[in-house]
Amino acid sequence: MRKMITALLFTLLLTGCATPSGERDAPSAPAVRTAPAPEAQAENMSSSMVESSARPLPEAEILAAYQRAEQVYGWFDLAPLPLSGESASIDGRAYYRVDIEGIEELEDLRACLRGLFSQELTDRLLDGRSARIQYRDVDGVLFASGDSRERDAGKGRVQIEVERLEEGACSVNVAVDLLGEDRETVVGLESWSFPYAFVNDRWVFTEFQLVS
Repeated sequence: MRKMITALLFTLLLTGCATPSGERDAPSAPAVRTAPAPEAQAENMSSSMVESSARPLPEAEILAAYQRAEQVYGWFDLAPLPLSGESASIDGRAYYRVDIEGIEELEDLRACLRGLFSQELTDRLLDGRSARIQYRDVDGVLFASGDSRERDAGKGRVQIEVERLEEGACSVNVAVDLLGEDRETVVGLESWSFPYAFVNDRWVFTEFQLVS
């Protein structure tokens, strides 16, 4: 009887040691699993970003993007970023150092633009030909050239609406009242449509301009 009990205890001890050993081995399995290639990881990440970011945007979010785009586009058409008195001459044109925290070189400005506009529109604003206000790097520091202007006094009330298009795109439609010489009487209406699309993993305006 004593021999049977001893044998039973010995068997239970062996079983008890085997279980923790098995539990320790289980987590080690992922360590020897073959990792996916970097290309596959990038592809999976991109697919996930597209799936989550290309969701139908709330109208309030689109309108907020339009207002931000209007502000940033204004740096190229309405008034430059805040400037200091430090100047530089480039191709016979006077440029002044930009004085605003966070946008200290041209790449900072480019990154800001790319958060709102397509690559093509960003390049067009920075190419120094199509924009009324121009920006340049001078020894790694951002300088700007161009004067401020007043908004068009002949433009009145602005109406903004979001139009849903096919999946992954919409349009911000803007209608502006045209005023007569008294600057009060509405004599016409001017309409604009600015495409807002999901391009290269981000929502951007592919065309834009100030309406006044």
